Amino acid sequence: MKNKILVTGGTGLIGKYLQKEMPNATYVGSSDYNLTKNDQVIKMFQDIKPNIVIHLAALVGGVHHNIEEPVKYFEENVLMNTFVLRESYKFNVKRFTGILSSCIYPDKISSYPIKEDQLIEGAPHQDLFSYSYAKRCLAIQVDMYNKKYKTNYNYLIPCNLYGEFDKFDQIRGHFVGALIHKIITAKKSKLNSIELFGDGKPLRQFMHARDVAKVICTMIQENKYLNMNIATAENYSVDKIAKIALKVCDAEHLEIKYNPERPNGQMRKDIDTSIFEKNFSNLKLICLSDGIKEIYKKLKK
Repeated sequence: MKNKILVTGGTGLIGKYLQKEMPNATYVGSSDYNLTKNDQVIKMFQDIKPNIVIHLAALVGGVHHNIEEPVKYFEENVLMNTFVLRESYKFNVKRFTGILSSCIYPDKISSYPIKEDQLIEGAPHQDLFSYSYAKRCLAIQVDMYNKKYKTNYNYLIPCNLYGEFDKFDQIRGHFVGALIHKIITAKKSKLNSIELFGDGKPLRQFMHARDVAKVICTMIQENKYLNMNIATAENYSVDKIAKIALKVCDAEHLEIKYNPERPNGQMRKDIDTSIFEKNFSNLKLICLSDGIKEIYKKLKK
């Protein structure tokens, strides 16, 4: 039987890259169906009749917005995840793949890099607590469906992401996207500095969303069902990432001013990639400097 693939969140950061990797899949966004409404989710499955579901849809945003709207981030994500997973099972979907985030891991951890089996060692960081727990719940839901119903569902836990289809603003955007936008704005406005939150010390892994799309596509093609972290080997401080961006964006004249009144977020959350590297050894990942340079060139026009 030919696969009928449904991608929720299909107009988002990963979804737009996935459209290029899997053009024959059906991609839906928030304008098509409201996934926080069970009747809308049921209608989506009735309309599309998928046998594979790639669940990318989520309410995502920056640290500041997460702190301001904790109820919204928890409730909307829990509802979306629960309804889509439940209807996937009811409609006999053979593959469900949920996309989580490395922020689901405990803030206080016994060892680094963080392995997949350390997920419930402790609570996630307070700044992203609601979003992190909602995403962590999806991992547990998938595990319980597999345990109870013998399904073969899985989830991927990527590090921080970036790409040309990000939301380039302070509220909804990821750090690298917001950083590139700040650099472009500063250069156009002939400013001599950019402001970043915190003190620049937190460590972060960043992966190009195009690479995540390639991983998803490869998993389907090679019939792999894995719960695993996905990330690059690059684990840099926020300050180093900012300096890399300034260099490749030809903006080393800009001074970085840190605002200690704004939160740092989690100080460290680098994830172990042993399972990923073992199964995807032939996948060449985009290095951070090349990825930032590519996006900068496309956005500065």
